[in-house]
Amino acid sequence: MSVANDVLAEGARLAEKSKTWADLSNALFDPLDGLVAKRLPDPADRAAFRKSKAYEELHELVERKMLQTGVVAGSEPTKSGRFVVRLPKTLHAALEREAAAEGTSLNQLVLTKLAVRLSDVLGSERP
Repeated sequence: MSVANDVLAEGARLAEKSKTWADLSNALFDPLDGLVAKRLPDPADRAAFRKSKAYEELHELVERKMLQTGVVAGSEPTKSGRFVVRLPKTLHAALEREAAAEGTSLNQLVLTKLAVRLSDVLGSERP
């Protein structure tokens, strides 16, 4: 089976399991974790795949899911709890150093920082 056919078969399985069209679209096309990105990690292969009939059929799966769930009602994907933020390398390194100094993980440090209300941090500094 070709990669395109394999991707299409897996896409059909994902369509059956997805609750909304947004979930399906993310599962197929997310640039980091989507089926297409995982199965076709080379940008040239992805570009060629986007011109294929299999790629059109993946979009048709999403369109059919839209008809099932409704465009508006199905537009809110299930939340994973995952939140990806791109940071400058210098900030990432500083946060890693702070986490190590605090004896905690980078994830826990960032969660703690996000949990602190901005108004509490800035409250005494505001004019």
